[in-house]
Amino acid sequence: MKIEMTDLNPVKKSLTIELDEEMVAKETESVLKSYAAKAQIPGFRKGKAPKSVIKSRFAKEIKEDVRERLISRSFHDAVKKHDLKPLANPALEEMSDDPGSPLRFKTSFEVLPEIELQGHKGIEVRRPSTAVGDNEVKKTLEELRESQAKLVTEEGRKAVTGDVLVADVEGTPEAGESFNREAMMIEVGSTENMPGFNEKLEGAEAGQELEFSIDFPKQHPVEAQAGKAVKYRIKVHEVKRRELPELDDEFAKDLGDFDDLEALEARIRGDLETRKKRESEMAVRQGVLDKLLLANPIVLPEVLVEEEIRQRLEEVVRRMMMQGMDPEQMNLDWQDLRKKQDEPARKAVHARLLLDALAESENIEVEKEEMDDRLKRDAEAMGENYEKFRAQLEKRGGLEVLKNQMIREKSLDLMTSLANIQDEE
Repeated sequence: MKIEMTDLNPVKKSLTIELDEEMVAKETESVLKSYAAKAQIPGFRKGKAPKSVIKSRFAKEIKEDVRERLISRSFHDAVKKHDLKPLANPALEEMSDDPGSPLRFKTSFEVLPEIELQGHKGIEVRRPSTAVGDNEVKKTLEELRESQAKLVTEEGRKAVTGDVLVADVEGTPEAGESFNREAMMIEVGSTENMPGFNEKLEGAEAGQELEFSIDFPKQHPVEAQAGKAVKYRIKVHEVKRRELPELDDEFAKDLGDFDDLEALEARIRGDLETRKKRESEMAVRQGVLDKLLLANPIVLPEVLVEEEIRQRLEEVVRRMMMQGMDPEQMNLDWQDLRKKQDEPARKAVHARLLLDALAESENIEVEKEEMDDRLKRDAEAMGENYEKFRAQLEKRGGLEVLKNQMIREKSLDLMTSLANIQDEE
């Protein structure tokens, strides 16, 4: 067997393999015997038909089996000899197997890049301030106040931004079926309303009937309405204004176990500090990782990038379905979605490869006790039985995935502990 290996780039290899006529003949004889033992030919008992009959009857099948066996076995032997670990099945690019001639074929495939990490110690990053300002506390208080607002019907009121209409809505698309909604709550000025819709609702009064058309954008998720005009007929029953509660001790007591407004403000400040500390630590870790990527540019295996993009698009579909949307009925530009996922997918693959390289060089492992503790926390967070959760994860091959994820987390922990971190004022 002759083997010629070529480096197409740092992660892509090409193998040209040639098997002489003797090897091809020997394999052909083996396959022929296998067919002869199993073939049922009219006029002959099973396994008793002459080889010449078998060879004539199954010439095409025998040739394909010989080719498949030799290519598979010789490729396996070749990658083992050169200590290569293909990331996916090889692409067969060339092949010649004329009768009486050597079998020659050429394949290409990708492997992991060889990585020698640079600059992973003493990375300089800044830790965002975790101080909580009075304005942030006031903003959160106002958000709480807004969430506790009551809707009060006011006779003779003309709707303004922030008001809520109780109305019957009838829509007639330019193409497609009409739809009706009774006693629908519509917030005037909501960003969830279609462009141009809010302006039509401004000044509406109880008892009034509105008629207008709205042009839906071409990228609207409902394909039947995308780029079409929809004629609306809206009968307004009520106009409700928002009535905000006073920011006082009673407001605080109504929200929970707070003696007064000062206690509520203290809780808000504490919660904001906790959140900002968590976000600050995440920013430090991301900063360390980003600088590691910049210091270690590598050629990425496209097969890993494609797999990452596929998983991200599957996650998009899952989120849509969880929200009750049917992706097949949505006017989605999958090519555009895929294009948007390309850069983040490459960054994710790049990061995984570098963290794996660090884990290998520093002998970072995950102990059984660490794995068990993580699984118990995850099961508890999801409200599931630990044993059942573990069994389901193991069945899907998720234990190995989780282990690799934890090793990468520990690799990033190590780099962060070695980083030169400056606190922002």
